[in-house]
Amino acid sequence: MSKKLTKKNKLEIIRHSTSHVLATAMLDMFPETKFGIGPAIDNGFYYDFGLPRTLIPEDLPILEEKMKQIIKKNHPFEKRVLKIKNAIDHFKKAQQPHKVELIKDLEQAGEKQITVYKTGPFIDLCTGLHLESTGEIDASAIKLTKISGAYWKGDENRDQLQRVYGVAFTNKKELKQHLHMMREAKKRDHRKLGKELELFTFSDQIGAGLPLWLPKGMIIKQELEKWGMETEEKWGYKRVSTPFITKRKLFETSGHVPYFEDEMYKVEVPGEEKEDYFIRPMNCPFHHMIYKSKKRSYRELPLKIAEYGTVARYEQAGTLNGILRPRVFCQNDAHVYCTKKQAVDVFAEIINLHRYYYDSLGLKDYYIVLALRDPKKKEKYHGDEEMWKKSEEVSIKAMDKAGIKYVVENEGAAHYGPKMDFKIKSAIGTEYGISTNQIDLFMPKRFNLKYIDKDGKEKYVVVQHQAPLGSSERFIGFLIEHYAGAFPTWLSPVQVAIIPVSEKFDEYAKKVKLELKNAAVRVEMYNSNNSLGKRIAEATKQKIPYMLVVGEKEEKEETVAVREREGKKQDVIKLEKFINKIRKEIEKKE
Repeated sequence: MSKKLTKKNKLEIIRHSTSHVLATAMLDMFPETKFGIGPAIDNGFYYDFGLPRTLIPEDLPILEEKMKQIIKKNHPFEKRVLKIKNAIDHFKKAQQPHKVELIKDLEQAGEKQITVYKTGPFIDLCTGLHLESTGEIDASAIKLTKISGAYWKGDENRDQLQRVYGVAFTNKKELKQHLHMMREAKKRDHRKLGKELELFTFSDQIGAGLPLWLPKGMIIKQELEKWGMETEEKWGYKRVSTPFITKRKLFETSGHVPYFEDEMYKVEVPGEEKEDYFIRPMNCPFHHMIYKSKKRSYRELPLKIAEYGTVARYEQAGTLNGILRPRVFCQNDAHVYCTKKQAVDVFAEIINLHRYYYDSLGLKDYYIVLALRDPKKKEKYHGDEEMWKKSEEVSIKAMDKAGIKYVVENEGAAHYGPKMDFKIKSAIGTEYGISTNQIDLFMPKRFNLKYIDKDGKEKYVVVQHQAPLGSSERFIGFLIEHYAGAFPTWLSPVQVAIIPVSEKFDEYAKKVKLELKNAAVRVEMYNSNNSLGKRIAEATKQKIPYMLVVGEKEEKEETVAVREREGKKQDVIKLEKFINKIRKEIEKKE
């Protein structure tokens, strides 16, 4: 392996090199292949191809075998530097239009020469780095995993290519561990479990990315939102409600139009042909209008307003992912308006609110990414240098005060200020950006958001944007994976399944059901003609926390045989005792 490699970039370089090996294998399989791009990604790599036919799963082991042969031949990764004109001529002659387009993009950006790498017969436009040769890749530590569609440059109006994904590690043991996690992830896929547990669905007649919540899924959504509203009330937030559409001017004032117009749904309003309207993609500007609906005093600050607001954003078809990334979702959104002196304390309090939610749900593996401006692209952001420095200074000071683990990244900020994202890992290690908080010194000036201070003078407020539970859709999608569909009792759509041994005990089962319903426990009867074993299996498959089996003994003694979803053991206890137990569990959010 090259002496240039460090522990930090070793795997990324292995994966990047392996993507070139995949491309070389594809060239051998289909000499007329048109090549897109092939980067390293988390856990592996992919490459986009224009091919003479559609790939099928059976092609993957064939490609894998070809890759192993290429690795065995120990081809060197040969770097060459070409002038732009020579590079264009080469890839035109090779009939590689996508590579020619990329080189012309570089030429427009001012580049005079480019680098290519040769691997056996394959030559690719690439900046590197690579291994010294293909032989440095452990052939037993790579695997091709799936095929999907991909648009050239992510544009659905451009060529549709075929993307082949693979994983690569330093040794076979690491690959084996990863494949185990992939199998576990497949079992926990929120789309699969959402269908099996009857939580949500989609309809082509309604549109892609527009989820339909089924009764059981709606219970989870309502319970989560109810908890959010109750918690916010305790923490001093006032609830508001704002419209689903607005004039274009509102988002011109906020500065969102040049950044988000392509993601915003436009609406034609009868009788107002000269006025453009948008379906709202975010709630912030609406809340700012509520703030400025009257003159504010320093005595009112910090003012905290909150809303579960439904928003719509046009996501490219290729980025949609069940309810984790839909086009319409309900945002747990709130804005705090405070003075500059209050800003650090308010920010730290919001971090603690986030922490309260995650700790309550037993989510322990999380940290914060503080996203600042990309120093090389400051022109992308609104506001002056002084405003940004102050926003960044306040954010870092508040993070330090809250005493929470965080990392700083010099990219990913909102166009108006730094952004704090909570990154949470699920039970299988998948990392999600669920919730956010932002210090904003820009919008107060855009919207003229002021208050009267003690000295009688008008001053600009500081706005803090926060969404501790993110969107209901994304958060529930994450929880489905994290819990593998086995939600804690308080969130479970059905908390108890009553299973009579036979129809002779249906009346007692109905009595048990009524008492549970009166105690505000969500309960269903499993009294079909199926055998007792099948009904228990059905309730187990639905991941219901408790099954109460009732028969002759239970009827006589007014007891229930309690069976938890995790095991086969049954404990016979008094019905009253069980009701007290489950009510405590629900109230404690366990």
